[in-house]
Amino acid sequence: MKKINLHTYIVTFILLYVLAAICSLIGYANNEGTLVLTPTTDFLLKLHSIINLPTNTIGYATLGKGIYGAVGGLILNVLLYSLIVERFVFCLKTLKRSVLKMKFLTKKSKRTILLIEK
Repeated sequence: MKKINLHTYIVTFILLYVLAAICSLIGYANNEGTLVLTPTTDFLLKLHSIINLPTNTIGYATLGKGIYGAVGGLILNVLLYSLIVERFVFCLKTLKRSVLKMKFLTKKSKRTILLIEK
């Protein structure tokens, strides 16, 4: 965790926060009984339980009552998920870089073998 790419982290945070806010509003509408179920709202309603998983499990939403508890829990969830996504992107980039490096080294070693054989 030495090199956290802040650009990736901030972009991921913003996108996940918008998604989490929409899912929370849909979850609230479902609790109130005013939600019209379409395939999109059904998917977002299922995603709501995944996005709210860490803080609702430990009971953070009940500690801070009202809007501050809900927004605080939402921000904590999004911070956690943003870090996970950023680390995943970092691992993919590192893996891609190492694969390309290995391809370059194998090409270079094949050239040296061909030169030695001549």
